[in-house]
Amino acid sequence: MQLLPSCNIIRLGKEGSSYQGAVVQIGVKNKPGVSRGSQCSSTVVVTYGQGYGVKKSTQAFTGTCGIPDYQANDASINFHWSPEWFNNAKFGIFIHWGIYSVPAYGSVKPNEDYAEWYWCRMHDPNYKTKTYQYHAKTYGKNFKYDQFMSNFSVAGYNPKEWVDLFAEAGARYMVPMTKRFDWALLDAAARYQPHIRRGTYFSMPEWFNPAYSKYWDSDPAVAGGCFGLNDTNPYDGSTVKYTGYVPVKDFVTDIQLPQMRELAYNYNTELMWCDIGGPNNSTIFMSEWLNRARTQGRQVSFNSRCGLNGDFSTPEYSTNGNTVVSKWETNRGMDPFSFGYNYQTPDNQYLNGNDIVQTLVDTVSKNGNFLLDIGPTHNGSIPQIMQNGLRDAGSWIVPHGEAIYDTRFWSATSGTDNLRYTTTHDAFYIFYLTQPPSTLTISDPIPWLPGDTVTALGGSANGTVVPTERTSSGLVLRIPQTAISGDKKSSKNLLDASGKIMAIRYGE
Repeated sequence: MQLLPSCNIIRLGKEGSSYQGAVVQIGVKNKPGVSRGSQCSSTVVVTYGQGYGVKKSTQAFTGTCGIPDYQANDASINFHWSPEWFNNAKFGIFIHWGIYSVPAYGSVKPNEDYAEWYWCRMHDPNYKTKTYQYHAKTYGKNFKYDQFMSNFSVAGYNPKEWVDLFAEAGARYMVPMTKRFDWALLDAAARYQPHIRRGTYFSMPEWFNPAYSKYWDSDPAVAGGCFGLNDTNPYDGSTVKYTGYVPVKDFVTDIQLPQMRELAYNYNTELMWCDIGGPNNSTIFMSEWLNRARTQGRQVSFNSRCGLNGDFSTPEYSTNGNTVVSKWETNRGMDPFSFGYNYQTPDNQYLNGNDIVQTLVDTVSKNGNFLLDIGPTHNGSIPQIMQNGLRDAGSWIVPHGEAIYDTRFWSATSGTDNLRYTTTHDAFYIFYLTQPPSTLTISDPIPWLPGDTVTALGGSANGTVVPTERTSSGLVLRIPQTAISGDKKSSKNLLDASGKIMAIRYGE
């Protein structure tokens, strides 16, 4: 094999600092005649230190040289990792917009639930949201779910305005729902905001599709009982007739797999964001898709809900308390507990700009991405309260992107109390999530050495030098008042109104 250009790590810190480490990607090019996937052996040589203190460390290893074609089995597909663009993007926008946006009902705390589950919940008279009772009272017992289609429109939908808003918020990728979406949004992103990567949400099973009945427990009393059933009137039990329904032999082979192929090959999705899981032919699809993408020079990704381990895990309305070395992505709505628009949610309960920034910083410091959902209304307009939160967050995220995008987590610690950290090959970023004291002592292991420059990052105080020294108590930063107050904004409650980022620039 032939090693591609070597990697240069600027800083791991003082010799003997056992807490410091780095993950390095090394390119390997097979010599002529050596096929991809061949077993090979080699030696890694690490050179470190300066002057007369230069040392070398070697380690022999054996492994697979070159990535072979993916095969339709778990072991082969699980060899795939999240691509660099996904690791670098950090912040994405999730979009739930469909027929459920017409009733837009998910109740309120403590009985709130996902508004997009309206169709399923209206069949259960005992469910906490009381959607069964709400539907009968508001629309009548003979009003079928499909009748909401007449009030679903695109009167307020402007795909360019949507993607411009996502860019203003600082998002680097988006994941709209599929099976019920206007594909002009993907075209608009490619045309007007090409830096925003384009993913697609895909539900593996389908509600009220009888073709799925053999794969799912059809007892409506159990969780997930809406899968694999004929739709019925929940009030008298009569069957709702389908228009244009075409029977198939097998749901997975004849519906699910072709739909996944359509998203991949007709719409060129870069991220297959599956949901629910269940029976599937994902090994067949993924092996085809990953191999084709490689021949096109594209990097694509898929989550942990496609029936496979996936490139990243997906905690929902939750996060991780500490760093998780394997890639992960937290997802949640701006709504306190709904992805689809819930008209009953008061404006003051939505995430504001500060909430978004705090969640993003905390997540990125722990090796995660943040997929934030919006729920447009029945006519395709994004509620103003959501627009305000996104724009406020973006007014902080975009100018501070140096400390967010393209960074990696700090292997020693994600931070204690109000401290969070990210790192690049030539800088280390210290986040303080509330107003810092003028003298800040950090006991966490920090890769600062004499000769490094510490400066404030962002706003009018950008570049202000922060005097720093190491004492027996830890790293002591004496933050000038101009750096503490320089970014305060009277109209927005954002991180820089009270918090701060300091950047350590590594010396030679």
